[in-house]
Amino acid sequence: MQTVRRLTASTAAILVLMLIVVAPAAQAQSRAKTTMLGAFGGYNLASDIYTSYSSGANGAKLSFDNGFEWGGRLTHFTTEYSAVEFAYTRNGSDLKLQNYYGGVVPNNYALGRVDLDQFDLNFLMSKPTSNAKMWPYFTLGLGLTNTSPKVTAVDPSTNQPISVDGNSLFAWNIGIGTMIDMNPKLGLRLDAKWRITNTNITTSSGVYCDYYGYC
Repeated sequence: MQTVRRLTASTAAILVLMLIVVAPAAQAQSRAKTTMLGAFGGYNLASDIYTSYSSGANGAKLSFDNGFEWGGRLTHFTTEYSAVEFAYTRNGSDLKLQNYYGGVVPNNYALGRVDLDQFDLNFLMSKPTSNAKMWPYFTLGLGLTNTSPKVTAVDPSTNQPISVDGNSLFAWNIGIGTMIDMNPKLGLRLDAKWRITNTNITTSSGVYCDYYGYC
């Protein structure tokens, strides 16, 4: 019998509607060397973070629920068609257990919640368009995710709630979007982003063999 447990990186596809404040006015001038500050809200499409494969009754999947997020971005245009930005995102998801093989824990069991503080350094690249008010872009970034887990479980030996420590984890992201000038000081930003957090945590993997060497 072979049992393999694999911890996968969490992924998120994010659609963001963002208001930006530009100074000085980007609509009438070149964007080069200007800076903008903005706040945003979005919706996070979460993924699985842990999958256990087993020929026994323990196969299960741990996954995040989708949820809302919010944050802010400080963007500096280095040239007319490139920019660098710092972004902070507050995100949180409920943890659910999907039990495939009829284990003891009920399927779709609520295990708790993980709140995420995400910090990213992003690089934006654009190209000329026929509409001067629009700035379509591709973005690539590196970042850090601080996790704050809360588990709804009790330690049977102490009858006390279980406390789980958080982690600081490496992350990266890619995305596309566009900025639209509404007036000289106000703009609209839309983007979709795929963000991956490397959990950097491994679990045991074992192969069990009988006396005759069959595994």
